[in-house]
Amino acid sequence: MTTNDQPTTVPSPTHTDPGDIPLSVIIYMSGRRRGTNTQLSEQTHFIRSPAVNEVEIVAPGESPDDDPPAKLHHSGLTYELDVSPGHEVWVNGKKVSQKVLASGDVLEIGRNGPMLRFRLYTLGTAPCRSTADAFADCIDCVRYYDETFVKRSSRFIGSVSREFLIRSPLWFRIGVLSALTLLFLSVILLTYQSWNLRTRLAQEEARTQGISGVLEHAQQRAITEKDLAAVRTEIEIHLLTTADRLTALEARSAATTRIISTASKSTVFLQGSYDFVEKDTGQPLRYVSSDPNGQPRVTEQGPEISLDGNGPVVEFQYTGTAFVATEDGLLLTARHVALPWEESDVLRFTSEMNLKPVSRRLIGYLPGIKQSFAVKLLHVSDEADIAILQGDKISGQASHLSMSSMPARPGDEIIIIAYPTGIRAMLARTDERFLKKIRESGDLNFWNVVEKLSNEGRITPLATRGIVGQVTPEAVVYDAETTRGASGGAVLNINGEVIAVNAAVLPEFGGSNLGVPIARALPLLKR
Repeated sequence: MTTNDQPTTVPSPTHTDPGDIPLSVIIYMSGRRRGTNTQLSEQTHFIRSPAVNEVEIVAPGESPDDDPPAKLHHSGLTYELDVSPGHEVWVNGKKVSQKVLASGDVLEIGRNGPMLRFRLYTLGTAPCRSTADAFADCIDCVRYYDETFVKRSSRFIGSVSREFLIRSPLWFRIGVLSALTLLFLSVILLTYQSWNLRTRLAQEEARTQGISGVLEHAQQRAITEKDLAAVRTEIEIHLLTTADRLTALEARSAATTRIISTASKSTVFLQGSYDFVEKDTGQPLRYVSSDPNGQPRVTEQGPEISLDGNGPVVEFQYTGTAFVATEDGLLLTARHVALPWEESDVLRFTSEMNLKPVSRRLIGYLPGIKQSFAVKLLHVSDEADIAILQGDKISGQASHLSMSSMPARPGDEIIIIAYPTGIRAMLARTDERFLKKIRESGDLNFWNVVEKLSNEGRITPLATRGIVGQVTPEAVVYDAETTRGASGGAVLNINGEVIAVNAAVLPEFGGSNLGVPIARALPLLKR
């Protein structure tokens, strides 16, 4: 047995004519012997592990371990691997106990342990590890290790770097190693930032669409007298803060005032409802009632519901924001506004009951126009939180907002136009006369309250201002103050152009918000 740093005099294995067999070689792919080889010349060799993550090939007369992991027996034109009891060896990623080796096989001694490659060469030809072989070893080391993607990537980059250091001039090694290090750090940083933003966006969408929030809107009487009495106190601080910011904003810049005024007229207040029906029969989910007046029966878990219920259909009501994006009345909003049942606990619950959501009604209101208009869902994106709606007969009634051709940059000033907190915010901005009028009428129906607000000219969005903090291909992060209900609103730059669609608020992250870059929506609008 010889190694590549010893004279190559290879005796043929016993019982075999040397002219009939190839030269068998073990190449070390990892550990301190990496890149060297041992030529097999005996009938039997032991695979010995002298230290952690180290391995060597020894002949019987070289005093192997009492318990070597495996041994190699000469068999025909090659060698056969025999794994010792209590040890594990993988060949080409598959665990084996015995295997006849073929040229190029990769041996892994213990899971994620040192690696060897078995090769056959023409007898009389000195083994030569080419550059291609070296890089093939790097790839196979990563390929067969059972590790995370990040660890495997790190291992591959490290292996390639070592090969460069061994096989290239000094000046080239220094340059390539520096470039690889910088590239690796950049990829890790960008990957972490993108993952962090996606995680926060997913968490916020799940939170805002949770079952507790949806069930709260499932009542047919969306606005109660208790709501009217408490609404001013509930959002007084928010409105004062918003009013102060808006006043300061208008005082500082006439251009900004014009942008807010123009964009507000193109910002749509959405009002919708949906319920759940059985997939096979179309039978709707209903409340269970034992009251002559049809009032739902209430348990400790809440209102009792069933497909066999005898009460009203369980109607889920919601509000949101959209804006006019084209001359022919196409509207842009967030996907989770157009499909509010997605990613909620209610959807998981109803799926177990073989139910599917059905949109029953979706209408919109524009500031200054009393009459509502029907809204239809045209398309939702599977890659971003974006949806396209069609407003019925609104072409010519409201100007469409211009889309920015330039992406946002950190430090840019932005303005959000939306309807945060929905109906509650608009009621809080009314006067006592209007609230008294609603209370005395006793008509607190979800749809009728909004219709009354529209007739009084009180459907107007709120504007808040902020600064862009970070931009990625998936999200724009900014600190403009807003809250639930503002999803789907336009995020404008100081030229009045839409740079993003507001998607989520992150209260635990300094009050920052996330928006989907408008570039993600433009292909959908051009269809």
